[in-house]
Amino acid sequence: MQQQQSHGGPGDRMTLAGSFNGLYLLAHSHALTCTVFLRRDFGAEGIGLFGLIAGLLILGYGSFANCYPMFIYFLLWMLAVICQRIRQFRNWRRGVITHSRYNGYPFISKRLFPRMSELNAKGVDAFLCLAIGGVLAQFWQPLGFFVMTGFLSILFSEAVMVEATKRRMQAMRDAELEQRYLAEHYRSGRF
Repeated sequence: MQQQQSHGGPGDRMTLAGSFNGLYLLAHSHALTCTVFLRRDFGAEGIGLFGLIAGLLILGYGSFANCYPMFIYFLLWMLAVICQRIRQFRNWRRGVITHSRYNGYPFISKRLFPRMSELNAKGVDAFLCLAIGGVLAQFWQPLGFFVMTGFLSILFSEAVMVEATKRRMQAMRDAELEQRYLAEHYRSGRF
């Protein structure tokens, strides 16, 4: 008698890429729980699915930690998301063009450090979360720890974005070199 092994389809296996994407989804969603207060001018999809997961993270953690201030934080976060969406709609009506997945301009960090580049200012957002979370932890420990972990999630999600941009730039450079090489061969008539 032959035993049959049941194997799932290719989508049933856990892969390193799938795990990393899940970690990025979680980290970026958690970062969004803090960045809606620290940034403005998000793209049309800058909040999107990450915002839904962020809201669930706030409510889930607040329920798990049995922390009433997390519910107040959720209401303030919802108000901030609504304000961001209104601002995004206003920018769209004025003709302001931004990338649809732009994750916001760090206006508070740029006010504190006006000469800093936008990328570095986004890093400062992480340290602001650490400082603000430390202050909040003195009064409401679960809320403070939640905001303090925004330090890690913002740094991680921004590092992934920087690396993705570097990879895209490298691919563009490679494509440029390949096109030059092919154009030289085409012009010389050697096929």
